[in-house]
Amino acid sequence: MFHSSEIPENCSLIAEGKLTLLIRNDYKDPLFRQGILNPQRLISTAPREEKQFEGRGILPSIPIQENNGKRMVAKLCLRGGVLQFFNRDMFWGGNRPLKEMIANTQILSRGIRTTEILAAAKERVVGPLYRNFVFSLELTDCIDLINFFDGLKKQSPEKRFKQKKNLFQAIARSFATMHSKGIYHSDLHLKNILISQKDPSCTSEIYIIDFDKAILKGTLSPGEKINNLLRFNRSMEKYKLQGGLISRTDQSRLLKYYFDFDREVSDLYDKYKKRYFRFMKLRRFKWRVLGIGSNPTGQANQGE
Repeated sequence: MFHSSEIPENCSLIAEGKLTLLIRNDYKDPLFRQGILNPQRLISTAPREEKQFEGRGILPSIPIQENNGKRMVAKLCLRGGVLQFFNRDMFWGGNRPLKEMIANTQILSRGIRTTEILAAAKERVVGPLYRNFVFSLELTDCIDLINFFDGLKKQSPEKRFKQKKNLFQAIARSFATMHSKGIYHSDLHLKNILISQKDPSCTSEIYIIDFDKAILKGTLSPGEKINNLLRFNRSMEKYKLQGGLISRTDQSRLLKYYFDFDREVSDLYDKYKKRYFRFMKLRRFKWRVLGIGSNPTGQANQGE
């Protein structure tokens, strides 16, 4: 499956029956006692009345025994897109969560703020089909950008303007740092950006999560950086069509701030922009066909 050189020094690879588990050594003993060798049961028996998150399905937050109140977010990996209607929770080969954990250690070593993956597992169901699991250290008091923007609807226009301005500057700085470290995030969207609820000024560091499809290189080209920015902009456009509190001004502001941090890419933006707008026309048509309509109140289109 992997060369021994690929396994991080602080992790162990364990094969037991149908299960293959990659686990951090400093969490191995307590997680073994907690039942990590049966990940599906560990997730299914987690108390639903306690803290939990939403992704593709419910992600329970489970206290880690013997670790001073630390908690982990447990995820049974589920499919999105059309395939979810035929096969929701089985994947071919099952190596994706293990590769994500290996990439996670490299990303953390490059100084990027993200979740720490404590364990990743694949469990064979039949033949080459596996269920996949990821257990990450919970980032306390953080929310994703969609929940943040939803909460802004209760604020005054003046407060919204200030918070969004600070936020997009912080996001642009984090994206520029990630790109300068040679990391291309292939699934960059609003749900994969977390911010601290303890910082009302929105100037704190941003957490970028879910690097399971990330490409780690020595250096990214300007074109790769722009494509990554446009992938995130596509997520903002979709959320805006659903009535989210994002404006054209916000989308332009993010690019402007990014160009302040990385002037190399600004000259190429116009080249990519026309192609991107043609692509987005097709996307918007598809979203409307699928029932993702525009905001009838027009709130999200105000130039805040």
